[in-house]
Amino acid sequence: MANFFKKLVGQKDKVSRSESIFYDKGYSNVKEAIDRLKDNVLYYAIDGEKKVIQIESSISGEAKTTTNVNLAVALGESGKKVVVIDLDFRKPRVHRAFRIDNENGIADYLIDKIDFNTLIKKTDYNNVDLITRGSEVQNPTAILTSEKMQTLINDLKEKYDFILLDCPPVLMISDYIHIARLSDGVIFNVAYGKTKKSQVREAISLLKKNNIPIIGSVFTFYDPKRANSYGDYQYYNYYYSYGDHKASNKK
Repeated sequence: MANFFKKLVGQKDKVSRSESIFYDKGYSNVKEAIDRLKDNVLYYAIDGEKKVIQIESSISGEAKTTTNVNLAVALGESGKKVVVIDLDFRKPRVHRAFRIDNENGIADYLIDKIDFNTLIKKTDYNNVDLITRGSEVQNPTAILTSEKMQTLINDLKEKYDFILLDCPPVLMISDYIHIARLSDGVIFNVAYGKTKKSQVREAISLLKKNNIPIIGSVFTFYDPKRANSYGDYQYYNYYYSYGDHKASNKK
């Protein structure tokens, strides 16, 4: 990923492999693309009722978490209050992006080990808070379907403009089914040159089968030099692009 970003923005400096928040790093091409995603999300939620967004992908390695945290920072810079929740219980990574410890997270809150004020962690970014996973989770389904989880989301809706849920990949873990009952819709990631068409079709089919609304798609790791081989994908540029999910399902 580091090599990709260095090539993409034309920078000679080395980007840390653990770095996943690029919005404020001065990379104009990346910032412009993330802003496009942010503006589409703001338009989608213009009625003020759609606040909870589930970030998904077919498989791992599609920059799902990177999409999440950069969108959060962009929304925060726009004056929106945002909280990111790490619901990838098996491979929590959001805390790394924000350089925050993983302790005292949602798993601990739901078993009454910590209170609400301890659960919410401030980040170094304007208007962006974080809820980490915390302790290891043996039974994610029990947590996601609990009444206390639903109550937490409802309480967060009163406090924040947006709640961004970082989730495990659709084709690897079935948690997306339970997470969907908490969210207003899914932003679906597709990685250029990595995700197979069959994987995209299968993941979208599963989401549709469970009546989970896909509000848009994000195309990551785009390489303009290989655009022609992807036909309809050639109009995407730079790191992120956002559009109706049907665009991701053409091929």
